[in-house]
Formats: sequence, structure tokens, C-alpha cells
Amino acid sequence: MLALAIWQMRSGSVRFLHSYHYSNVPAAELPALARESGRWLAVAGASVALMGLSLLLPGPASDVASAACLVVTFVAIVMACNAIIRRNGSLFG
Repeated sequence: MLALAIWQMRSGSVRFLHSYHYSNVPAAELPALARESGRWLAVAGASVALMGLSLLLPGPASDVASAACLVVTFVAIVMACNAIIRRNGSLFG
């Protein structure tokens, strides 16, 4: 997820988004949508990776770190959806 988000930000391509997420976005704004939603998807991807690493921590610290990563992942996904809604008018075309 992190690698795809980085590619999306660097290329400015919305190829990995469903077409209904950008059906109302003018072609000139597609790279901006790719960068903005990609940023939040990168945060979510990094958080998921860190969540896996948090399992290496001792008991209570692992639970706290996993919970924090879960919250960050959820917020990042909401923000990525918000970027799509702001540019497309809705999440589903």
C-alpha cells in the first residue's frame, strides 16, 4: 500500500483509484487528486507497516502502539476519502 501510494504521488496518475472516484474530476486536476489522496494512503500504509513492527514490543507497549497505529490508519483513510469527495463531489461518482 505504501509503495503504491508513493508511486501515485510521484507519477500523478490515478490508475489505482476506481474510476468512480475521479469521474467528475477535470483531467487537469487528476494529478493533484493523485498526490493528495496518495499522501494519505502513504500515511495509512506506513501505519500498517508500523503496526506489524509493534508486535515486537513487550506486552502493554505492543497493545498501545497497535491501537495508536490503528487510529492513525483509520484517520488517514478518512482523509483520503475526504480528498476524493472534495475534488470529485462524492466518493462514488
